[in-house]
Amino acid sequence: MLDLKGKKVGLIGYGVSNRALCGHLLKMGESPVIRCKDAVELPRGAMGVFGNDYLDTDEEIVFRSPSVRPDKIGGSGQVLTEAEYALRQCPAFKIGVSGSDGKTTTSTLIYRMLCQGGKNGFLGGNIGFPLINYSTMLSSGDYLVAELSSFQLFDMNAKLQIGALTNISENHLDWHTNMDEYVCAKRKIVENSCVAVLNYDDPTVRALARDGDVYFSLEDLSHLVGKRNVVHVVDGYVCYNSECLFQTREICLQGRYNLQNVLCAVACTYEIVGKEACRTVAREFCGVEGRQELIGEVGGVKFISSAIDSTPTRTKNTLSAFDKSRVVCILGGYDKNLCYDILCDTLKDVKGVVLCGENSDKIDAAIKRHAVKVNTLDEAVSVAYKMATEGDFVILSPASASFDMFKNYREKASCFKSAAVKCKMTQSVILERSEGSLNGTH
Repeated sequence: MLDLKGKKVGLIGYGVSNRALCGHLLKMGESPVIRCKDAVELPRGAMGVFGNDYLDTDEEIVFRSPSVRPDKIGGSGQVLTEAEYALRQCPAFKIGVSGSDGKTTTSTLIYRMLCQGGKNGFLGGNIGFPLINYSTMLSSGDYLVAELSSFQLFDMNAKLQIGALTNISENHLDWHTNMDEYVCAKRKIVENSCVAVLNYDDPTVRALARDGDVYFSLEDLSHLVGKRNVVHVVDGYVCYNSECLFQTREICLQGRYNLQNVLCAVACTYEIVGKEACRTVAREFCGVEGRQELIGEVGGVKFISSAIDSTPTRTKNTLSAFDKSRVVCILGGYDKNLCYDILCDTLKDVKGVVLCGENSDKIDAAIKRHAVKVNTLDEAVSVAYKMATEGDFVILSPASASFDMFKNYREKASCFKSAAVKCKMTQSVILERSEGSLNGTH
């Protein structure tokens, strides 16, 4: 527990997490100091420090935005994040989830399995809902699922009952000094958990295992049963140790990497909620918005938004779920200092490639195949649609972050959807999908 009563508290950055934290502190009767390079509107009761020296702090406790590295902050105060503080304060059973890919889908699966099993489950963190909202409202009988980024884990020491790590691949090298530092940040979720749930199929993740940790794998790990708990695939069944839970063909989510997400979620929840809750969610949950989301069909061409795909690995995983010969892929965006060479093999068999974004030239050089470069996402969708024919897929899978042109991936997904609607208007053809149409709701 961290007592803030009577302490001078600073907030570096005023984004989603620190905005929620500020409201929490004001309700406690504290008067936080908000520090930003550019001036922001202050809530009543808060003070502000703006300008180039905003990182030169003099508060006893400083809450950094996840986007700010702690070693950039001056002063002698204790530095932590909203997520760290919230997890320390919250008495619930805490399950943390991290990884380069799949953490939002896995976190959501875990949350749904807990709720399906009759538990009071709550979901927050990097997924978009600050954990501070739960810090005082939950009890020891509740379950909190926290999606955690490497930025939040970097200096985190809050304890978790379960810490899950889906995978590790190159990411966020515009923030981390190198890959070793990135891996060290991800390792924090293992070090701070009573039990870690780890991807056996990822050598970097598997190397972090301790005695008593749990593996999940697409392989048959029967040789490990009795030595540690495993969730694995045996003859087409998802199994917990030697118990078969359900067939892999029952799972709604498509793709091998989504099967790994389901295995991870089962590994986190099976001993809490049992077989039926895990099976029901695996059969009924078909994905999070912005992840392989079918937004509609125009002239027999399906438009798929996977705007969350912010790394080459995510794009590789997404495209693996489709017949590549029927795919026209839209890529590009903000460059996180990543290597795009993996896309050369991934894209060699797709029908067409359209590039749009600040890193278009870098991706173009890496993929070694013909691609059309355009200036806006609207233009990219129009060009991609013209390349496609009936039965094809136009897929937005950027392999990049969205910050060059958009506030976040959700805004990019919304723009993609609007551009697809324009294709519909020009063709005057649209087919209804099961959960609504292009100009309907989700």
